[in-house]
Amino acid sequence: MNFDDVKLQLDTVLGRAIETGVSVQQNFPKVSRDGGGITLGTMAGSSIALRNVVYKDIYTEIESNELFHIKLPDGGLLIFQYTFHTDGVLKKHRLGFFPSPTLPTLEEAPELYRYDELYGDILSKQIVRFPIRFDFDPKNYRPRYHPHSHLTLGQFENCRIPVTHAVSPNGFLLFVLRNFYHQLYIRHTNVFEKKIPLCMTALCITANERGLPHFGFA
Repeated sequence: MNFDDVKLQLDTVLGRAIETGVSVQQNFPKVSRDGGGITLGTMAGSSIALRNVVYKDIYTEIESNELFHIKLPDGGLLIFQYTFHTDGVLKKHRLGFFPSPTLPTLEEAPELYRYDELYGDILSKQIVRFPIRFDFDPKNYRPRYHPHSHLTLGQFENCRIPVTHAVSPNGFLLFVLRNFYHQLYIRHTNVFEKKIPLCMTALCITANERGLPHFGFA
């Protein structure tokens, strides 16, 4: 996975999210370069997520300071952040999904309540909303305790479920839509399942981690 491929795919992903109305507000990821490499997407939003504060405060700070890249119809926020070595090869990534702790009101988002066939599955009162994060951080790898690529559910400090590969922008968006915005995904399958610029990723899960519950991402 390299900078050029990720940048091209991320631009395509954002375009599709805007085209379908999946994104109701967006901030295009900025590119920054320094002696240590290249960063695509801001670090600030993903760093806030690691603070030891209540989730509602984390969400509010990310949302109010527009530190997200995609805002979903119910207020959910997506953050894409990739860092590359100076040669353009992926160094690490942090991809975050931050559901809104409270649903917007009818006045704030009338479309959300007008089309039950699209949004009924995200308006259920029984849903427990929690953040999800995919990290790729081989520098801090520790066998069994800190996989190269891993999934964190909620705010649990030591929740690191092994993931087979680094996660591409399209893989992350489709994971969120298929599982948490399924009706919206089904409505726009023809757009989201179109051919997309590839991000080739190498297998990074170890043999020991394969013996643990893990997620597969090609």
